[in-house]
Amino acid sequence: MSDTKPPCFGIPEECMPRDENGIIQPRDRCRVCTYLRECLKAAIAASGGTERVRAASGGENPPKREEPSGVVGAIRRWSARKSASRRGESR
Repeated sequence: MSDTKPPCFGIPEECMPRDENGIIQPRDRCRVCTYLRECLKAAIAASGGTERVRAASGGENPPKREEPSGVVGAIRRWSARKSASRRGESR
């Protein structure tokens, strides 16, 4: 088996072009390629990483998760206070 990668390997414009909405859409020929995952990772790295690709797509960072409420939240807050008091900190 040959380990020769296709000439388009890792080239963002070739393997992950954007549609009219700016969303990355792999080409049909890429979907059957055995190097798809590696190629997309290389293309994202060549584009400046995931944050830059997300920003270029108009995507936002996921919303921050709120602290849990109820019993779980109470236990987590109690645990944090207990750990702080053991370290000699006050909250």
